[in-house]
Amino acid sequence: MGVFALLLGAVVCTAVAALLERGAVHGLRAAWLAHEPVSGDHTDTEVYHRSLWTPGQPDMLTVAAGLAASGVLAAAAWGIAGWPLWPAVLAWLAALGWDLWTWERVAASVKFVSWRRGWRQSARRVAVSDLREVNVVERSKISDKLPAWLQPGSCYLALVMRDGKAVKLPRTGTLFGGEADVEKLANFVRMQMDVVADNRRRAAADKRSAARRAMLQQEPVHPASKVNPGALPFGSLR
Repeated sequence: MGVFALLLGAVVCTAVAALLERGAVHGLRAAWLAHEPVSGDHTDTEVYHRSLWTPGQPDMLTVAAGLAASGVLAAAAWGIAGWPLWPAVLAWLAALGWDLWTWERVAASVKFVSWRRGWRQSARRVAVSDLREVNVVERSKISDKLPAWLQPGSCYLALVMRDGKAVKLPRTGTLFGGEADVEKLANFVRMQMDVVADNRRRAAADKRSAARRAMLQQEPVHPASKVNPGALPFGSLR
C-alpha cells in the first residue's frame, strides 16, 4: 500500500472512529441521564453537553488524540499487518472512557438550572427564582460571514444571580447544533423566570387586595357607643 493510500485510510478510519465514539457516547449519556437526571428529582426539560468539537478544552484534545491514534492504527492493520488492530481498539476505548469521565453537561427543569463537571462529581444547581439574567456567551468565532455550521467556536451559559453573583456554566462547541442547544436551554430558563416573576406580581397584588379588603371590612364605631368616663356620674364609677 502506498503512502497516499495509507494516509487516506487513516483519515477514513479516524472519521469512522469518531462517529462510532459519538454514537456510543450519546447512547450511554441518554441511558445515564434517564437513570439519574442532572436536576435530581426534577425532570430535565432541556439539556446540552460539551461536545467533541469544543475548542480550548484539554480533555477534548486528549479524546481527539486517542481517536486519531485509533484511526492510524486501524489503517495500518488494514493495509500492512493485522496486529495493530488490537491497539486501535484499546485507543478507541481509552478515548471513549476519557470522554465519559470528563463529561460536562447542563440541564434545566422548571425549578432549577443544574450542571455537572465530570462523570461521578456531584452536580450543582441554582433555583430559577434566584436568577436575574441568563446570557449566552460565544467565544472563538472566525468570522460572522461564515455559516454557523462552519464556525469552530464555543459557547456557554452565563447566569447572573439576584445578589449580583455571576456563574459560568460548562462550554460546548458551536458546530453541529451545539449553539442551538444552548439557546434552547437559555430560552427555556427565561420562560421559567417570566413565570416566577408573574407569580411574584400576582402574590403581591393578592396581598395588597387582602389588606384593602381587611381595612374595608372593619366596622366603624358609632359615636354613641363610645364611653366617656368624664360624662358619667361620680357615683357610677364606684
